Amino acid sequence: MAITFNNIPNTMRTPGAYTEVDNSRALKGLVANPHKVLIIGQGLATGSVGVEELKAITSDGLADGFFGTGSILARMCNMFKKNNANTELFAMALSGDGGVKAHASVMFSDCLDGNIASGTGTIYIMINGTQFAYNYASGDSGQAIASHFASVIASDLNVPVSAENVDGSLYLTAKNSGTLGNDINIRFNYYEGQQVPDTFSGITVVSAMYSQLNSMTGGTVDPDLDDAWAVIDGEQFHYIIQPYTGVANLTSIEDELADRFGPLEDIQGHGFTAYRATLADCSTKGNTRNSPFNTIIGVYDAPQGPEEWAAAWGAIASFYLNQDPARPLQFLKLKKILAPPIEWRFTREERDTLLYDGIATWITDTSSNVLIERCITTYQKNVAGTPDPSYLDVQTLATLGEIRYQYKTRMQNRFIIPRFKLADDTFPVQPGSKVVTPKTVAAETIALFTELRNAGLVENLDEFITNLVVERDAVDQNRVNVLLPADLINQFRILAGLLQFIL
Repeated sequence: MAITFNNIPNTMRTPGAYTEVDNSRALKGLVANPHKVLIIGQGLATGSVGVEELKAITSDGLADGFFGTGSILARMCNMFKKNNANTELFAMALSGDGGVKAHASVMFSDCLDGNIASGTGTIYIMINGTQFAYNYASGDSGQAIASHFASVIASDLNVPVSAENVDGSLYLTAKNSGTLGNDINIRFNYYEGQQVPDTFSGITVVSAMYSQLNSMTGGTVDPDLDDAWAVIDGEQFHYIIQPYTGVANLTSIEDELADRFGPLEDIQGHGFTAYRATLADCSTKGNTRNSPFNTIIGVYDAPQGPEEWAAAWGAIASFYLNQDPARPLQFLKLKKILAPPIEWRFTREERDTLLYDGIATWITDTSSNVLIERCITTYQKNVAGTPDPSYLDVQTLATLGEIRYQYKTRMQNRFIIPRFKLADDTFPVQPGSKVVTPKTVAAETIALFTELRNAGLVENLDEFITNLVVERDAVDQNRVNVLLPADLINQFRILAGLLQFIL
């Protein structure tokens, strides 16, 4: 028997009992694969962390100090933690110095001659999902109302705008520059029973906000996602959440994730972002993309910005896909996300259209909680332009990623790291020797895929075993080539029944 030792030399003559430890067969079953998430966005100068610096976010609210309270990045991190306190989270701020900040105004008087209110009532204003109220009484002026709102908004640092009163007008300016400021929603009366006080005896509310969509305007120039990739070069993040949907930035993250998926890098990840627009614009956006590595959530007239939708969605997806990458995400709740008014929620027919246009969809329950409906990628066509649903759902690549991780880990621990030698199947391998054959690799592969089958990640194991190919490379005798014909398990999404009745 030719037992091979790593540390005990065969030529040693000093007496003694020597035992070395070998962990090459220590791992049994599937190994733990804890995932990491990265959130990218803009911070504020008030934060303690500079741009392009990676920081671990271990608790809700920690990002406020790092990136500035109310900043895009801090709000995304806080929303993530509210939905997922367990998955390891990192964040990175990008420079937004080159952009212009969005703005809006609300005038509480149509003239500056001291108009006053009579009677009593309450004015409700919601900014990015945070509600502010003012109980007005007879004698209150537009100046007093605007001053009140400017004060309470300024006191809430989590709100993504600054506010000031100028002669009875409430002026709002986004804290961060860029196009995301245009999506900061400002509306009256979100909750049932609240009413718009169009006029109240002398005071008139004048604002473009009555459209309740794109209340802020003028924000331009987003940061460049390309700046982030050098910082995380070679480090795997299983999910990357970012808020920018311009062509250049979507292309940037799609290309980066495609490179990371390749067999030589093998640091697979998936992106999440959200797009706030009409049905037609969401469809147009989805049809301009074609990546299996990115998910775009479509939403119309939501109180909160798309960056917070993306953070909540990515938080839920990252947690549950890490638990079981093959299990569907349907009907999981996005915590702390407010649904758009009923009239602006996409219908089933509209959502079905979006699912053919590369846009992920959501629904609401009877309490208006937002639930994931179907989490898809933007991949729709192959390189020849033919419709191709092979990477439609996120579960496909998530499951493949888990299989690849388990296979790589098993083979490295069994054979590569312990420095095995390679021989043909006809070689008489002795127990304890560091010699492997293609037949041994095949047996280890079948054992692993049996465990993957038992974990509910693959099916039709017998067919897999029949079609498995493990062979020594014809040119490089130090290499084994393996064909893994894995049949991925699917998701139960649709039940169609025909009720054929008899009277």
